Amino acid sequence: MGPGDDLLAAITRIHAAGLCAAKWPDALSLFTQLMGGHGASLEFIERPSLRHRDMHSYGLPAVGPYLHHYAPMCPRVPFASRQPAGTVQYDAQYIDEEAMDANPFFTEFLAPYDMRYFIGGVVARSPQEVVLTGVQISPKAGHPPPAKIKLMALLLPHFQQAVDVAQRVGRLNGAQYSFERALDWLADGVLMLAADGAVRYANAAAQEIARAGDGIAIRRGVLEFASGDAAVKFGTALNFIGRLHDADVTATMSTDFTIEKTSGLTPYSVSLRPLLPKTEGDGIAIALMFIHDPQVRDVKALDMLQQAFGLTPAEAEVALALRSGSSLDEHALRRKISPNTVYTHLRRIKEKTGCSRMAELIRKLNDVHVVAKREY
Repeated sequence: MGPGDDLLAAITRIHAAGLCAAKWPDALSLFTQLMGGHGASLEFIERPSLRHRDMHSYGLPAVGPYLHHYAPMCPRVPFASRQPAGTVQYDAQYIDEEAMDANPFFTEFLAPYDMRYFIGGVVARSPQEVVLTGVQISPKAGHPPPAKIKLMALLLPHFQQAVDVAQRVGRLNGAQYSFERALDWLADGVLMLAADGAVRYANAAAQEIARAGDGIAIRRGVLEFASGDAAVKFGTALNFIGRLHDADVTATMSTDFTIEKTSGLTPYSVSLRPLLPKTEGDGIAIALMFIHDPQVRDVKALDMLQQAFGLTPAEAEVALALRSGSSLDEHALRRKISPNTVYTHLRRIKEKTGCSRMAELIRKLNDVHVVAKREY
């Protein structure tokens, strides 16, 4: 295979891993080969503690010692955790050779495996988590040259999209569910689309959105938009994904956008992600389209908070405001209630959650996620 074929194969496997976590070692194998390294990893790290929650790897023989002893010594993690998602990372950005020689992470851990340098990137970052990927490079190869940095910048958006899909689908796509069944349990609308925009599958939430006809509809198996601007955004994003299937991987762009509702309510948030098929042919699904309706998610999140902690509806609204970053005074003004009432709700929320400090409370509230529809 030529360089272009290798690149397409790596991108294909990265997106496949987003749909099946067991395929990450295979994807990281091709990633390693492309970058000319010894091994690669995809790391899920809690913030602000910087403890590892999960990790996928290929070609790294000492994952156990790294996680249990050397990860706290690794200067790459705290540096990367402060950078925006989508940032390409390499050692020369934050450390010199003298500092490397003084750090046991490089001298005791990496050196015996003929590793020293790395190149990678920040895949995702939130207040709760940072996701990093990287390839380990031998000291003989030296720091990554500009061509490898450019290649990493090309691959990083594909890692971001694959991890985004994996986090949306979560663990619902287990052995007991088909892929379509798993998508049916998601609170967000999800559609599988052919290259011409034809809908090959729509989960239950997407069907509800289409039936509402508030800016998005499905007619005769094709998506329709009330806004011409939305139709242009959708067409541009789908065309980009089609180019990926045609092996045109030299350009990257955002496939996330908003669609205004005809009702004037908060717009839908839309994301298109590549869906790499097992077979080729006319009419195959090439893209997953996620539609997030903030109104629906707020209702479900309120219900989850009430059930998780035994909150009243009013207390759950205060908890949701705290989780979204709003101040108590802002919530009182928005709901047209007195600040004293809101602070009373806060006191009761702390009692019910067993939290005395605000930071502890917000972390606990953030641990309750609306991943799937609560249907039994």
